Amino acid sequence: MGRRKIKMEKVQDTNTKQVTFSKRRIGLFKKAGELATLCNAEVGIMVFSPGNKPYPYGSPSFELVAERYNNESEDSDSCETSGNGRGNRARQEKRICKRLNSIMEQVEAEKKRGEDFEHQLETAGGEEKFDKPIEELSLEELEEYEGKMMDMLGSIQGNISGMEVSSTLLIMSKDTQNK
Repeated sequence: MGRRKIKMEKVQDTNTKQVTFSKRRIGLFKKAGELATLCNAEVGIMVFSPGNKPYPYGSPSFELVAERYNNESEDSDSCETSGNGRGNRARQEKRICKRLNSIMEQVEAEKKRGEDFEHQLETAGGEEKFDKPIEELSLEELEEYEGKMMDMLGSIQGNISGMEVSSTLLIMSKDTQNK
């Protein structure tokens, strides 16, 4: 199809929206990597998909960039002359803890969903069509198998992203509590 100029407006179709998000996220991460390489800059980006899944990117790592940002923002908070810095900090800690709890709940839900999916694959409704060698499967069975594998891959990638974000927030929360 090639490259072409597209009109900047909200994408309505769900499939097109997901494809657009994936391609543009990859492009954004590529540009961030180039910026980090060319300018020796530390770059951290967190993008949430339309399905509300987090996708972090960082150079050298998202965790290090987030930790540095957190430390810098705390330093600027300490420059305030009144007690407002403590109030802002408490609100920030509360927001981080809420977000961390939310992400942990999402991770647990994804784990449960993965376990359920794994159980479904094992039982396969009493069918034994995936027990035979792949060469013996029909085209329809292969397509069904591929669909199940793609679902599993998406679930695994979601779990990985959730764990990366939750570990980052946990680090940020611990850093905030230690200071």
